[in-house]
Amino acid sequence: MFNLYETIAVLKEYSIKRHYKSKHLQNYSKYTGSLRTEQFEALKRGLKSQQSLFTKANTEQESATRASFLAEEICPEKVNLFKSVSLSAKTVARRVQDIAENISSQLSDKNGHHGWFSLALDESTDVSDTAQVLIFIRGVDKSYEVYEELLDIDSIHGTTTGADIFKGVENAINKKNLRWRNLKSITTDGGKNICVSLCGKCLNVSEVLKPVISVVNFIRSTGLNHRQFREFIEEIGENDLPYHTAVRWLSCGKVLKRFFELLAEIEFFLNEKQCPFADLENSEWMWKLAFHVNLTNHMNELNLRLQGENQFLPDLYTNIKSFRQKIILFQSQLRKKCFTHFKTCEIFSHTTETEFPVNFAIETLSALKINFDTRFSDFDVIANEIKLFQNHFDSDIETLAPEVQMEIIDLQRSDMIKNKYQNSSLLEFYKSSTGTI
Repeated sequence: MFNLYETIAVLKEYSIKRHYKSKHLQNYSKYTGSLRTEQFEALKRGLKSQQSLFTKANTEQESATRASFLAEEICPEKVNLFKSVSLSAKTVARRVQDIAENISSQLSDKNGHHGWFSLALDESTDVSDTAQVLIFIRGVDKSYEVYEELLDIDSIHGTTTGADIFKGVENAINKKNLRWRNLKSITTDGGKNICVSLCGKCLNVSEVLKPVISVVNFIRSTGLNHRQFREFIEEIGENDLPYHTAVRWLSCGKVLKRFFELLAEIEFFLNEKQCPFADLENSEWMWKLAFHVNLTNHMNELNLRLQGENQFLPDLYTNIKSFRQKIILFQSQLRKKCFTHFKTCEIFSHTTETEFPVNFAIETLSALKINFDTRFSDFDVIANEIKLFQNHFDSDIETLAPEVQMEIIDLQRSDMIKNKYQNSSLLEFYKSSTGTI
């Protein structure tokens, strides 16, 4: 007998799906169409009725304590009441521990069901100068359900060599009873999504970035300067200058872009402070600033495309190939001083008589393309396999490995499977075709 109103501790998509399949699928899968809608509404009314009953039966203080995990989310009208609840450091620590144990328990349950998993490692130093290695897991079970969790945190008190970090990873895998043979990949600072940032570091942007950072620091490093500058630009409806953070991928492009947008205001402010910025009178330097504003913006757009959930290798590889082709287009256009995709350069071209530094731009783009070609060359090697995974129906049989040619021919001639592919996402296609392909 199942409990209709049984709850789960962590509201994640994977947890909810598993709860439904294991507890309720047999009883409710028979309902379809309008019958399913009616049943859903009936259950919702029953749940509201039950919640109302419990609300009346308990005092406000008891309800506040019970709901204090997510006070503002659960009952925003009771925020002031929640603030009166005593939450000592020990209480908070105990509740965090309860949540952690629940997530750990769910991970242990999943371990027996998932087929493959990958890890992502991120190392940082806390306030006590202790190295903390965060180990994230992304798993896929045999039904193609994907989940992502924080697997473990390993504190390293001594050296932080590769061997030390590996020991932490090894302990986490063994502690969670994960199978080493199911580990398919590990992402660290050399991971392919981070490689875009590494490619960007090949750009010789220091000639532009260092003077910009110097000006930003002059404005923001003292309370008086920053306050006066902020008041000045707020009067004309502008937003503040951001700091540059080297470890953040998008920071450089954002700082350069905002700096260029506020050039007139920055120049005026520095002159008022009797600290003029000579590079603003240097047209060659200004051209390089405008060029890097646009180029780092294109890099940022690519970075954002490579982030987010439900992205597969074919999607990532497509974005990388597309950007490599765009670099070639940029080179062709900039040789002709066509600024269609370099709007900041176009704006600056109307304010100066100095020629655009074509050679500098072409050399910079060439170095960038070489870095992309080198760092992502292993994807090029398996390009046919990636294409096959993405679309069985657009693959040339002659280019495939002999051992899969017969099966792919069967798939390409199956109207039923082809219809599934055309009417669902790639993930849903593989889910629905389990046992067929």
